[in-house]
Amino acid sequence: MKWFGEHKLFSIIAGIVIVLVLIITASFMTAGGSGIVGRGVQTVAAAVARPVEAVAGGIGNTLSGIINFRDTQKENESLKKENEELQQQNLELKLSRQQLSDLKQLSKAFDFEPYTENSKSVACNIIELDYSNPYVIFTVDQGKGAGIKKNDVVVNGSGLVGQVLETGHGWSKIKSVLSKSNNVSFKVLRDKSVTGVLKGNGKSSLTGYLLDGSDRIIKGDTLVTTGIGHYPEGIRIGKVSDVSYDDDQQLKTVKVDPTVNFSGLQRVAVFI
Repeated sequence: MKWFGEHKLFSIIAGIVIVLVLIITASFMTAGGSGIVGRGVQTVAAAVARPVEAVAGGIGNTLSGIINFRDTQKENESLKKENEELQQQNLELKLSRQQLSDLKQLSKAFDFEPYTENSKSVACNIIELDYSNPYVIFTVDQGKGAGIKKNDVVVNGSGLVGQVLETGHGWSKIKSVLSKSNNVSFKVLRDKSVTGVLKGNGKSSLTGYLLDGSDRIIKGDTLVTTGIGHYPEGIRIGKVSDVSYDDDQQLKTVKVDPTVNFSGLQRVAVFI
């Protein structure tokens, strides 16, 4: 007895093994019988097996959960990567559509009447803005190497943009019609006998006056270049947004919104 007391763990394990051996032996002997002994053996066996099954089931569920978690994690990473690729493709598609739209718009510049015959032009991208005067002065990505020179006329598909201020190798600075120093003579498209002079206000529109104060001009009239001065005839400049009379100077004055959307301008054509 003293030996068993000193070896409690071994004694307990040995006892469990003996009980299991007896149960297995009894099970074979009863062969699944329905008597009292058989049922008793089955009950004891079930009682012993139940915790063992629970432990085994718990281990199995844990392993299954780990495997499922790893599979789910891999699937999520795959879906995340696929989503990023789709977003990139969508962005590239939007850019392609925008570029196509810009190019179609720019191609209209080549249909201006002054340039339909014997004219050469260079398509340019805007690469730099003077943020103190956005779109009053800006830089494009073509220069002397493309044949561009100072004072060349710049347009886009909507109308007159301005003129080349200076040029170098691989770049040119453009002064737009929004500049206060960029004077443009105009005539009314509806009635080409009505003429005047415009200049930019340094921001987003142009102001000017009629050469003959008695001439009729109305809000909504489209103005085009006359061919007098720097710009060839027939290029759209803008639409009249306001008409007033300056009593001090005795002039009929106009405010004009340019046909070119300068805030969204990205590409231009320089006629050389």
